[in-house]
Amino acid sequence: MIPRLRRWYCETLSPVFGYSIAVLLAAAPQVARIPLHPATLMPFIAYVPFVVVSAALGGLGPGMLTTGICLLESLYFATEPLGSFKMGDPRLWGGLGALAGTGLVASTLFESLKRAWRSNAAAAAVEARLARELETRQRMLESIVQNSPAAIAVLRGPEFTFVMANPAHEALVPGEPLVGRTVASAWKTGAPRVIPILTAVRDAQTAYHATGVALPVDRGQTLPVEERYFDLSCVPLAGPGGEAGAEVLVVASDTTEHKRADAVLRAAYSQLTAIHANVPVALLVIDEQLQVQEANGLATQFARRESCAMSGLPAGGALGCLDALADPRGCGHQPSCDRCELRLAIFDTLTSGTRREGIEAWLPMWARGQRQRRCLLVSTIAMKFDGATKVLVCAQDITERKQAEGELARQRDELQRQAELIYFSRDAIITADANRVIRGWNRGAEEMYGWTEAETVGNVMHLFLRTSSVVSPAQIDECLAREERWEGELEHSRRDGQRILVDSRQVLLRDAAGTDVRIMEIDRDITQRRRAEDALKRSVRQLESALAEKTVLLKEIHHRVKNNLAVTASLLSMTADGSGPETRLALEESQQRVHSIALVHEYLYDNDRLDHINFGEYARDLVQGVYSAFGGEHKRIGLDLELDPIELGIERAVPC
Repeated sequence: MIPRLRRWYCETLSPVFGYSIAVLLAAAPQVARIPLHPATLMPFIAYVPFVVVSAALGGLGPGMLTTGICLLESLYFATEPLGSFKMGDPRLWGGLGALAGTGLVASTLFESLKRAWRSNAAAAAVEARLARELETRQRMLESIVQNSPAAIAVLRGPEFTFVMANPAHEALVPGEPLVGRTVASAWKTGAPRVIPILTAVRDAQTAYHATGVALPVDRGQTLPVEERYFDLSCVPLAGPGGEAGAEVLVVASDTTEHKRADAVLRAAYSQLTAIHANVPVALLVIDEQLQVQEANGLATQFARRESCAMSGLPAGGALGCLDALADPRGCGHQPSCDRCELRLAIFDTLTSGTRREGIEAWLPMWARGQRQRRCLLVSTIAMKFDGATKVLVCAQDITERKQAEGELARQRDELQRQAELIYFSRDAIITADANRVIRGWNRGAEEMYGWTEAETVGNVMHLFLRTSSVVSPAQIDECLAREERWEGELEHSRRDGQRILVDSRQVLLRDAAGTDVRIMEIDRDITQRRRAEDALKRSVRQLESALAEKTVLLKEIHHRVKNNLAVTASLLSMTADGSGPETRLALEESQQRVHSIALVHEYLYDNDRLDHINFGEYARDLVQGVYSAFGGEHKRIGLDLELDPIELGIERAVPC
């Protein structure tokens, strides 16, 4: 009851409540004095209980407030003259002082009591809090020990009896619980190695710490003893009675897996070292000054330097850049260095940490005994070592690959161009496998036959096109197998059923092993050409027949004209024989003209061509005829003829 009252008194009552009670208690005495008669009866003693109660409830402040108010009330309401703060009887000042002293003493005493109670309550609260923290820490420690992956145990006595062992330690020695058992009885396989250590710790009162201690662990009756490794700590403890060295704390952390992982890591490191030394890629570690810190074997071959001489080289010089090696100041001082992709990639990775891959850097290098521009495929990766940024540079010489890629691109472009020519060719170009199953069908074939490539692929070519020819597909295949090509005319069917005649050329394609892999057939539609040729032949035959008829007719005409002209010449000769000299001369001249015309028709009649004559031969015969016509005159006239074989048309050869 009292502690509860104390807690209420010290914690519940607030200052506002105390001062409010003080004011009320100061007003209560005056109310209580109203029935007194006279009003001056007991001017001071009536205020004392209320002052004491106010001091008890509020302490020093509220008690003194009530005391002050009561002093004023007694001076104003309980002493003569009433209604005035003047003191009529000086003897009453003693009572007024006694009231003030009572209020001061009571307020001081109750304030001290209140503070004492508060101090005790605070101390009790701190003690309770510390007790709770101690209990929490104890439970935490117990939880840590029980759930710790490390084996923890406390051993006591000369035979090292287990007084505490956590589950991790229990797991090391399967079977019965360890508490109450000795090390020798509980861990027979490990006792010979552990007991000497425990004895030395107990006797020397010195802690023992060791890493990688090999201890045998029994995993059960059916399983063999396993050698495992522990980080072992043994610490001497005081016993329950305070005797030194009575107990030993044992903490063992199983590091077997860590040791095995460390062995695997060492093996992996050895492999990585071997890979680093023999990888076909130049590896460099570049620091913030763009200088080499580490380099692998291939990088030393690039720079043509020993491995020990690589450290401190600029990046370009470490990869064999002739510009960097030629300049005493190193890499970055040649005009071309500002555009060097290698240098720019390293600088970008150093400043921004950006990983760069697939950078192609062309550097002047010494290769095959001469200066060459070589292409390096470069990758840069930022790394952090001890707070410093470094760059791992991977470089591989891909000059031959770039050259091969260029040649391959050229060949690919050429093949693409040829493929486009084939595809857009007006001829039908069809590819088939060795069994004549269609595998390719160009646009020319689509236009010629009417089927798309998707509709034809997978069909047997000669069956799909209903091929007919004087030779069978088997005979064509025999010719292809023997000569690798065949040419001839085939008849195919279009999609609309129309039969067309094609000029076909077929080629057999073989692979490097000589196996038949493809048949390429190139077809050209010659249907219209064949029809034109047939029409032309018919026209030629008709023209030849008509020409023959006209030739016979013309020859007959020329023969009859020549005969008529001969009759005309004979008549003129007969007329001239009976005429005078002038008439005779005119008639002979006309006779010669008729004879020349007749000679032309004779040449046309005897010649294979009816529209031209050889004027040289015609002139010779004509002159010979005129010369003979003059009889004896030829003795005084000689002939010297130089005639060219000039061809004259009939319209010019016949005299007008």
